[in-house]
Amino acid sequence: MASGCRDCSTCTKSGLGKLVLKAGTGLLYLCTLGIAYVVKRAFRRHCPQCEHLLSRHARRADGSFRD
Repeated sequence: MASGCRDCSTCTKSGLGKLVLKAGTGLLYLCTLGIAYVVKRAFRRHCPQCEHLLSRHARRADGSFRD
């Protein structure tokens, strides 16, 4: 897996921001017994480069990615 992509708001967060996001996400998955993880992986589209949600990537007005 690559280190990240420049259009992804998750990849471009600071280290502290990533830590808080991962802690909150881990708590959510723990509280829902992994059901939230399965639903997210099954029904949401992910970036092939960084594997984060495509909805968290910056796009131009025409819908194309900024890269």
